[in-house]
Amino acid sequence: MDRKPAVAKCCSALSEVPEESYSSSQDSSSLSDGPGSCVEFGHVTDKTPASRGLPPKPKYNVVTYPGNSPLIRAVALGADRNASWRKDMEDVSVLVENYGGKEGTGFFGVFDGFHGRTSAELAASELPVLLLGQLVKVDPSFSLDGEQRDFLSRVESLSKKDGLDSADLETMTKDQQMTQVFTRAFSHMDRILGLGRRETSNIRWSGCTSVICVVDEETAPEEPGHKASQGKLHIANCGNIHAVLYKHGRSFRVTKDHSTANAREHKRILKEGGAISANRHHGLVEGLLRATRGLGNYGNHRLRKVVIPAPHHVSLSLDASVGMLVLGSGGLWDGVHPKDVAHVVKRCVRDWRRRHRRHRAKKEQRVRGLCGSKLQETAEHQDDLAKGTENQTSRGGVDDQEQAASNTQPSGTSVKEDTGKSTEAELDYKLLAANICRKLMKTAAASGSRENMSVIVILFQGMDDLGVQPEDGV
Repeated sequence: MDRKPAVAKCCSALSEVPEESYSSSQDSSSLSDGPGSCVEFGHVTDKTPASRGLPPKPKYNVVTYPGNSPLIRAVALGADRNASWRKDMEDVSVLVENYGGKEGTGFFGVFDGFHGRTSAELAASELPVLLLGQLVKVDPSFSLDGEQRDFLSRVESLSKKDGLDSADLETMTKDQQMTQVFTRAFSHMDRILGLGRRETSNIRWSGCTSVICVVDEETAPEEPGHKASQGKLHIANCGNIHAVLYKHGRSFRVTKDHSTANAREHKRILKEGGAISANRHHGLVEGLLRATRGLGNYGNHRLRKVVIPAPHHVSLSLDASVGMLVLGSGGLWDGVHPKDVAHVVKRCVRDWRRRHRRHRAKKEQRVRGLCGSKLQETAEHQDDLAKGTENQTSRGGVDDQEQAASNTQPSGTSVKEDTGKSTEAELDYKLLAANICRKLMKTAAASGSRENMSVIVILFQGMDDLGVQPEDGV
């Protein structure tokens, strides 16, 4: 049974673009239409296997968006098929602004598909609405529009086991409530994938791992008559797909690794009757997957039994020290260690500083050239006035002398000293986000990643000081 997508105005932001290009939000779709607006990113329609001979040149497609709140400075979404190793692109990324009808709040997600991209596409489209349907039960500041309510009513029969009632909420802390919100939304999404919409195989349907983040802007009183913007990061992952936070010049993972490399997950798979093959490092679940958790995978009963749709959730305060959050698919983290993210940020900021210094030097050179020509004109003008001034001095008074002196001042040549302080602090956030996004994908590819790569880079207010910090303090 086919159903209408829950999120309106989903579109493919990019397919294939030149490697070094990146475009603004106006180049893909408008995000100003409220909670129903989103951008789905990651489509690559080329189904042709990589040609023999030289490997295809990576695309590293990147689109950028300006910050839509006092907390977010810029967002960059990047994707690369990794055509040397992968024929198809199975990753999907999604961004939803003004999520839940809250201005300044956003939903971000990366969905890493396997055995097809159908599950990733459906999850990117419908999980934001399923999550919102749970959020409105614990936070009245979120709201649903008519189309979202209509979708939730149509799939209500699949979510009766996942609903939150008032009795449950009264006995939970805020963190426990949010954990249940994410857990039940993921469970509901998994049941919807069991309907098999858009699936073509008669044997095994597609599946996906996912990492999502809700950036929730909160306004709290700081002083009487003043308000300070702060917020929360609600992050959840299901599978070997991760989020990395950049703070105080360091980067660290804030998600759990649901893969056969995790000793607890390895033990759980075996305890629940699953098998882990030895044909890969750390092995594969039922000889197929490294991920021990995920959505979908219907058709393989042994895989469905042990690969569960249970996410790990964490809520973090979003204060002025938080600089960046990176959401990436498994292909990114195959070649990039979480600690490497900080090094990439530092390199990109240093590159920006060098470009800025060159630009400022050229600007100062032009100003000096302009001043030089003005001074030459002034000197010639002074020579012409000198003779007339001598004659006027013998006939005129003090006022005439002052007027003659004022005539010797060059007109319009007042140049303020450029200390560089204000300019130095003006980071081009969209350009920086795009450079970090592209550099992360290049690093993963150079380190041997053989999977599709998708990445979302979100720059926060903690990046504001990068323009004025010394280079060793980035």
